[in-house]
Parts: sequence; C-alpha cells; structure tokens
Amino acid sequence: MSKLPLNKFTKRNKFTRMCMGEAVIALMKEKSFSDIKILDITRKTGVSRMTFYKYYRSKEEVVESYLQEIISGYIENNHGKFSDNFPSFENTLAALNYFDSYADFFLVLDRAGLYNLLMDAVNTYMEEMIIPRYDIPKYKIYSYAGALLNVFIQWEKNGKTESSKAIAESFSFV
Repeated sequence: MSKLPLNKFTKRNKFTRMCMGEAVIALMKEKSFSDIKILDITRKTGVSRMTFYKYYRSKEEVVESYLQEIISGYIENNHGKFSDNFPSFENTLAALNYFDSYADFFLVLDRAGLYNLLMDAVNTYMEEMIIPRYDIPKYKIYSYAGALLNVFIQWEKNGKTESSKAIAESFSFV
C-alpha cells in the first residue's frame, strides 16, 4: 500500500491538518518535541482535542502527515516536468528550491533528532514515483536521495551562501 498522500481529505480538512502541522513546528522552536503535549497543539491551533483525534493518534502522526502534504505539493508541482533522465540538473534544482520553501520544517526536524522522518519520506517518494518511472536500481536511488537531503540540510545550516543553481550544478549525481 502506498505511503504517499492520496488526497482523501477535503480542502477544509487539509487546512486543519496543515495548521496542526505548522503548530507543531512552531512549538518545536520553543521546546523539545518530547515536551510537546497534544494540549499544546490544540491550544496553538484553536481546535478541540476531539478534532485532533479525528485526524491523528499522536503528535508524531501530525509531523508525518505534514511531511506527506509537502511531498504531495512537490508531486503536484513537478510530476511529469522532468526529462527522461534521472537524476538531472533540473530535478535536483527543483527539489532544492521546493525544499527551501519548507526549510524551517526540515531544520526543526533535524534539530529535534527526527531526520529519519525526512529520510523515510524522501525514500518513499523515490520508491513509489521515481523507481517505477525510470527503472533505476533502488540502492542507486537511495544514495541520490540521501545525498540530496544531506546536501540540502547542510546548505541551509551553512546559510545558503551558494545559489541553489550552484548547488545543483555541483551535485555529483547529475
């Protein structure tokens, strides 16, 4: 069964879920993930505990869902726009630029020791969207995915002194 989002929620549901995800990010800037309570999330978003539990069983699911929405947005914006070659300069650049629009989220997860959630999501995207389309060996894709995510995180941590284009041009997999 696919782990990628299936757009099973209405726009209103998606908005509520995205608000909860953004609340968790904001709370993670103030305190450690382990110290965040469901009550903190519901207060920050202005929803009831019943609404929270309508969508989620835990705060971890909030983060995973938010990450899946980010991936869904990437798929909607970029699926079908790339050449027959993978990886390419164009898709590396597109990924860096898209990730950059969610840099706070990526960095907060990294600081919280939740890098594995990011890596799992990127690997799932590669397994379900890239491997079937390009017929590339999975470990080659995993190496690209890991390098891309690591380069992105380090680029952000180092203040993005280079342009995304320069990073994509120097990427060894393209």
